[in-house]
This record gives sequence, structure tokens and C-alpha cells, in this order.
Amino acid sequence: MPGATDIETALLARITRGDEIALKAFYDRLSPLAYGLARRIAGDGDGAEDAVQEAFLRVWRRADRYDAARGGPRAWFLRIVRNVAIDQLRSRKARGRAEEGLQQQLEDEGRSAERPDEAAVRTERARRVRAALDALPGEQRRALEIAYFEGLSHSEIAAREKMPLGTVKTRIRDAVLRLRAAFVGEASHA
Repeated sequence: MPGATDIETALLARITRGDEIALKAFYDRLSPLAYGLARRIAGDGDGAEDAVQEAFLRVWRRADRYDAARGGPRAWFLRIVRNVAIDQLRSRKARGRAEEGLQQQLEDEGRSAERPDEAAVRTERARRVRAALDALPGEQRRALEIAYFEGLSHSEIAAREKMPLGTVKTRIRDAVLRLRAAFVGEASHA
């Protein structure tokens, strides 16, 4: 009788070949365990369900990345669940901080009504920032947005995006330098 590790390893091999039945069997075996872990991290059922769904989607897309030399399939999968749940928790926290900041800004603006000329300057500044971001190469913009909007560190971005830390740092630095050059160039023309 084969052990759990052997069965799960065989299922991953079949998933790598696109076998949906194997994915269902893998799901049936590990979803209760995955949900329990994700719920402990996320703190709520909805967040846990989202994390588990995303983790199984990653298994479907990346089963070929499983390396038996680094541990069993169950440990590999639960690391994926853990990472997804933590990423989503951090993302929700960052979104919450951004929403709180926006709410505070709206309250502050309500106390000191914005003059039309100030509103025009703010709108134009926002347009220029959007245009400068749109002009960035996609990989630089993505790294910068993850760092800024999701609040992840360079090493966290590297782990999540599966790229070397130096590449992440370079992309973010290059993006910041391009943005700075865009605004310094505009300031000299104004």
C-alpha cells in the first residue's frame, strides 16, 4: 500500500501533465488541512477560502516546480498556502491603511475646503503621475506597485514573483529614477 507522500507525489506528476482528475484528488486530500492553516493565518473564513483557492490554482499552474529533494508534496503545498494567505493578509492590511489615509485626507479636505485653483493643480499632478507610471516598462511598474500599494519588502517581492532579489531592487530603483527624471524634466520646462 503506497504512503501518503507517494500518492501525493504521483498526483503532482499527473497534475504537471494537465490531469484535472488528479487535481481534484489532490484537492480532496489536502483542502481541509489547507483551509485550517489558511484560516489561522487569515483570521476569517472568506480570506481562508480565497487563499486555498489561489494555492490550488498555483499548484495547477506550477506543479512542475515541485522538487522532492526539498521536501514532501504536502509540505510544499502547505508552504504555498501559507505564503498566499500571508500575502493576502498583508495586501488587505495595506489596502486598509490606504483607505484610512484616504478617509483622513477627505476629512481634512472637508475641514479646509479646497479652492478651485488648488483642485486644478492636484488634478494635473495626478494626471502627470499616471502618465509617468504608464510610461514605465511593465516589469518596473509591477515591482514598484507591489512595493508601494501592497507594502511588500524587496525580498518579499522577490519570493512572491520568483525572481532574484537583485532584479527586484534594480527594477524598483530604475522605476524611481525614471519617475524622478520625468518630474525633474517637467519642472525645468515649467
